[in-house]
Amino acid sequence: MRIVLVTATELPVPEDVELPVLQAAASRAGLTADVACWDDPAIEWAGYDLALLRSTWNYPSHLERFQAWVDATAAVTRLVNGPAIVHWNSVKTYLGDLHAAGVPTVPTTYLAPGEPVELPGYADIVVKPTVGSGARKARRFRGGTLSAATAHVKWLHAEGHTAMVQPFQYRVETDGERALVHVGGEFSHAIVKGAVLSSVTGVRGEHAHPDVRPYEPTAAEREVALAALAVAPEAPLYGRIDLVLDDTGSPIVMEAELIEPHLFLEHGPGAADRLLTAVKDLLAG
Repeated sequence: MRIVLVTATELPVPEDVELPVLQAAASRAGLTADVACWDDPAIEWAGYDLALLRSTWNYPSHLERFQAWVDATAAVTRLVNGPAIVHWNSVKTYLGDLHAAGVPTVPTTYLAPGEPVELPGYADIVVKPTVGSGARKARRFRGGTLSAATAHVKWLHAEGHTAMVQPFQYRVETDGERALVHVGGEFSHAIVKGAVLSSVTGVRGEHAHPDVRPYEPTAAEREVALAALAVAPEAPLYGRIDLVLDDTGSPIVMEAELIEPHLFLEHGPGAADRLLTAVKDLLAG
């Protein structure tokens, strides 16, 4: 069977280092895996038995085009994760769905263009667009700079974005951010990484994933991650749930990455094989 790992023509990093790892795992599973870009009009997607979304990391800049491609591709081959998940997960208003379902999440206020810019009364806040990745266009503002936060919301509105405002979670600076990877609905592995937004500049540093190291999540963290996955419109074949600890030390969801997450395969022995075996089983079913 022939599958394709889907990337993009322009990446915010030099390369997706996980693609060759997944290609090798595909070969071990008895699959032929090509690599192609979602935004390459020359690709004949119908020629593949399955398209596995991987590093489509430029989609936030081309959301409507990407969503149209998702629907068109899913009409001619099996797309994983599927269109319902992609449409839901590509806009961070899904955090509201998680909250409504009782999943602990970072409190989030949404401010759409045209709405009054009234910030919640947090002393230390994060402002970012509802469509984005890698903390791009995200900024942290402390008490004395909240007027700058208002200006950043207005700038996001001028760029056509709905803004989201969240209280900064202080424990990320000491306890880090956890990323729990799941394959086939089951926990695979996890990492913990440092804070992405600088405590000095308020913006992202050089790396989207600083100071990564393996991590063994607690039972409570696993429970929250599984609860978040269960809210998706359909069961995802793969996913990464990013958690932080709130002021009480309880895990809460910061992001649910179900489209093109970096999976930290180097920290999950056998994870690539588990994913490609799940792909093979999906095709066989």
